[in-house]
Amino acid sequence: MAECVPPSAAELTRQLEAYSASRGHPSELVQLLRAPRLGLRSTPAFRSTDEPLLASLSTYPGLTRVPLNSLTYGAHAPFWPALASAWQVDAHRLSRDDGDDDHEDSIPAILALAAFLLSLCTQEPHNQQQAVTYIEPSLRKVLLVASSLFNLEDSAYTDMTRVCCQALANLVTDNQPLASSFFPQRLDLELDDNLIQRLLASPDHGTLQAVLIFLLNSIHGSRERALLLGTGKAGAAILDRLMTIVSVLFEDETAEGIASEEFHSDIFQLSFAIVQQLIELEAFAPAYEEHALMPGFATSPTLVTLLKFLDGHLSSSPPRARTPAALSLAGFLARQLAHLGAWLVDEGEGAQRVRNAADAAAVQGVVLVLHCLCSVGMALEERGGEGEGESGGEEEEEKAREEMAEGVEAAVRLLRFSTTLLPPPSARPPPPSSSSSPTPNPPTPSPSQEATPALAQLQRTLVQFLAVVSFSPPLTVARPAPSPRVRRAQDRVRELGGLEVLLSLCQMDERNTTMREHALFALRNLLKSNQASQDYVDAMRPQYRVGEGGELLDLPPPLRKE
Repeated sequence: MAECVPPSAAELTRQLEAYSASRGHPSELVQLLRAPRLGLRSTPAFRSTDEPLLASLSTYPGLTRVPLNSLTYGAHAPFWPALASAWQVDAHRLSRDDGDDDHEDSIPAILALAAFLLSLCTQEPHNQQQAVTYIEPSLRKVLLVASSLFNLEDSAYTDMTRVCCQALANLVTDNQPLASSFFPQRLDLELDDNLIQRLLASPDHGTLQAVLIFLLNSIHGSRERALLLGTGKAGAAILDRLMTIVSVLFEDETAEGIASEEFHSDIFQLSFAIVQQLIELEAFAPAYEEHALMPGFATSPTLVTLLKFLDGHLSSSPPRARTPAALSLAGFLARQLAHLGAWLVDEGEGAQRVRNAADAAAVQGVVLVLHCLCSVGMALEERGGEGEGESGGEEEEEKAREEMAEGVEAAVRLLRFSTTLLPPPSARPPPPSSSSSPTPNPPTPSPSQEATPALAQLQRTLVQFLAVVSFSPPLTVARPAPSPRVRRAQDRVRELGGLEVLLSLCQMDERNTTMREHALFALRNLLKSNQASQDYVDAMRPQYRVGEGGELLDLPPPLRKE
């Protein structure tokens, strides 16, 4: 039908200019754009600047009456200023708050403009550049109006806001040169208008999805732009808002549930993909360390969420824990273990410190850091996985092992501290009281039922880390002894008193049912080919037993030394 034939670029330009000059009713613009929008959907060559593609239009029935060279909207120079004028007219109408009927009538007009722009820029770098030059200021003005707290909750704005965000995301899709210039400009503007942060507060799934796609497209493959998102003032605020949204949306999801095949959430996957870009582009550690903390807190919900994503990345399949980007995180993770451990163990605040949410978050952060370190350590020792995925060189791997070993002291201190919060299940009987004996210390309060699983998990992961960092492959003729790195880790654990703590964890404990196996394996690694540590443990074998009255009695025959 004739009315369905899209106008030529020159015709559409004249129509847009006439609409802008007369400031016609928004419904006129909706009708004006109907045929071009349908044409772009069914005939991609309308938006193209590629002449060979235009030649294919001659095969479309009903379109041969239109000169082929006039169908290229994007290549027609006057087209973009005319389209920009139409955007300006309705963006101005939308931004007015005078109760005029045009204020609401402009919403479907802008929806039509955004959908038209979305199709126009799909896989067309030239059109994307022109859209940023001519249309983006008006698009930004529209989104600022739409992202007010009141309008985000107004269903009349929802579709328009969603499509405008999709158009924004499409400006930088598969266009690295444009993203390199546009994203820094967007972050500079973000300091004043907070547009991305405002849009992230939208209750609409499609709007949130489009904003995440924009962020992912903007940083994809560029460490410079990833650092802007992670460490720039505006970028860090956006990342903080994103991690807050993730923690709220998926607060009730367990790690097992998220890892299951039944779990599907594009919001979660897009957020994960953004953090993965930070990891793979080696911008994760700077972003983490740049995050500002509240006084009195060692970590924050944002940092905990980032660590959860890092843990998921390192433990994912195919294994990513041996990639150069993952290996480069070993030193960072060891520093975080020392930082969080020192905050928990710090005696400056003493035993009077209230165990509150700050402690709970720090314990959770320590566990996640330890999981990440264990993932890297186990991946380094897995010889069966050679060739699966990208791996770092031998020098990078050895450097990562050395940096991991720097966390031994913090791990032993934390393990000793954890036994004060979750003491062994059966303590020694106290000696008989007497007037000359000192007043015994008050008994250690038992942790609450809510805290016990968290403390048990902390102990397990600490022991796992000590087992990993002291692990030595089977000895061979070429390698008759463990490496100096392993020997240093073994000796350091012994010097810090870690062997005694591990021995105390080898008894059965219903609160921590698998602790015994982990402790035995860690002791096996720490004692392997280390005569000094073996002699140290042997010297701790009991020579007497303590009676009920405190007297020393002979050991049963099976326990006596020969």
